[in-house]
Amino acid sequence: MLRNMEMLVVARVLSRPEPPTHERESSFYVSKSWCRTALRWLEVQEEERKEREERLRSAELARAAAAASQCSTPKGGKGKNSKKSPHPGSSGKKKISRKEQRQRDRRLSDAMPPWSNINNDLVCEHGDLKRCSSKSARARRRVMDKQAWKVLKRLYPDSVQLEASVGKGECLLCAAEAETSRKAEIDRKEEEKAERKKPLSCPLVRGFYTRGSKGFPTNRLMPTSAFHTPPTKIVKTEESLRASACAAQLSLDQGNQCPLKPGVYCALPRSWCHRWRKYIKTGEGGAPPAPDASEVLCDAHNLPLVPPHLESFLLGETPSLLCCNSVGATDGVASMPATPSTVASAVSTSNVETLQALRAAGLSELEVQAQRVAMIELEESRQRASFNDANQARFEIETQSERAATNEQLDRENRVVVEILSDEEVSALEKWWPRVHGFYALRFAVVESSSYHRPEILWSTVPCRECDPSSRSSANFVLRNRLQKRGYR
Repeated sequence: MLRNMEMLVVARVLSRPEPPTHERESSFYVSKSWCRTALRWLEVQEEERKEREERLRSAELARAAAAASQCSTPKGGKGKNSKKSPHPGSSGKKKISRKEQRQRDRRLSDAMPPWSNINNDLVCEHGDLKRCSSKSARARRRVMDKQAWKVLKRLYPDSVQLEASVGKGECLLCAAEAETSRKAEIDRKEEEKAERKKPLSCPLVRGFYTRGSKGFPTNRLMPTSAFHTPPTKIVKTEESLRASACAAQLSLDQGNQCPLKPGVYCALPRSWCHRWRKYIKTGEGGAPPAPDASEVLCDAHNLPLVPPHLESFLLGETPSLLCCNSVGATDGVASMPATPSTVASAVSTSNVETLQALRAAGLSELEVQAQRVAMIELEESRQRASFNDANQARFEIETQSERAATNEQLDRENRVVVEILSDEEVSALEKWWPRVHGFYALRFAVVESSSYHRPEILWSTVPCRECDPSSRSSANFVLRNRLQKRGYR
C-alpha cells in the first residue's frame, strides 16, 4: 500500500510541466529515462491492482450467487429455472485468446522498477554532469523545479543532485579530457599526413604526383621544332621551289614521330597511380603496394601486352596518351564554345529621355556625348562579363563530360590503361618500398636511329603479338565460359 502511494506521488510530481527558462535559477536536472521507467512501472502496477480488485469482486459475486441458489433450490432436486453458478475463482468475463495473452505478457515484461539513483545515466565518472551535445541533452535531461526535486530526493535519497542553473555547466574535468583527446587526435592526423607526404619531398616524385591527367612527363617531350620545319621566306626561284619540295617529301617520309625524348621509360597501370595519389592526398584506402605492372602480362605466354593507347601515343598517332583511338570516342559530347573575337555593342542604345533630361539640366552637348559613351561602355562590360561566365560554366560542364567519355572509352579499348614514367621517377618511387627487392615494370627505351628518320622503340621484354591487348578478349573469355557452363559447345 505504501509503495502504491509512493508511485502515485511520483506520477503527480512527474506530471508537472518544466519551469520556463527565466525561472531556472533554482532548478535541477532529472533523467528522462528514469521518468519513463517510473511512469511505465506505475502503469503496470495500476493494471495489476485493477486485475486483483476485479478477481476479488468476481469471487464475492460468485459466492453470493452460490448462496442464493442454494436457498432457492427445493430439497431433493433442482429447480426448473436454476442456472449454473460460475466457479468461485473465475472472473465471469470472456476468456482472452492466447495471442492476446502473449502480447499482454510481453508488454508487462518490459516494465522495471525505477532505480534508486534518479540521475545515474546523467552522472559522469567524476560525479558531475556528463558532457553531451545540445540535441542529446534535450533528449536525456528534464528540468524540474525545486519543490518537485525535494519530493523525489526524499523518496530516493541516493540520487545525485545536478543543478540546472545558467552558470552551472558540465563537468570541467570531462571537458578538459575531451579537449586533450581532441588535440591528440589532431596531432595524430597531422603526423600521419606528414608521414604520408614524405615522398613529395623528392622533386621527381612530386612531379609524378602533380602530373594530373596528362599521363606522361611533360619535361621529356620533344620540342615542336623537331616535328615541324620552320616557315621560310617565299622566294619565287626554281631553286627555292625545289628545296621546298624536297622538305615536303622528307616530312612525308618521316610521318608521325615519337613525342618523347630519347631515354628509358616505364609504364605503370593507371589504377595504381590513382590509388597512390589518392592515398597521398587523403589517406583513403590505405598505403598501396609496391608499383607493379604485372597486370599487362598475358595469361597464355606470360609476355607483356602493349596497350593500344600507349602504342598509338609512342607512334605519334594520337596527340595525348590518355585519349581514345576511335574516331567516335567523344560522340554526343559538345565541343568547347568558341569565344567571339569582338563583343557586340550594347543591345539597348542610350535612353533618349535620359539624354534629354541631361540637356535640360544644363549640360553641354560634349558632356552629354561623354555620358552616352560611358553608358555604352558600361553596357558592353556587363554583356562581356555575362558572356564569359556563361562560357566558363559551359566549358566546365563539357570538360567533365568529355573526360568521363574518354575514360570510359579507354577502359573499353584497352585491357589495362597505363601511365608513362621516366626511369628516374621509377627509381625514386622504389626507394619508398625498401623491403620489396624486385617487381615487374614494363620498360621501354626511345633510341635515335641512324637508318630511319624516326626514333625506335625498344622494349625490355618482347611484347606478345598473339594475344589481344584490348578489353574485348576478357569479355569473350567470360562469355565462352558461361556458354560452356550451360552445356552449349
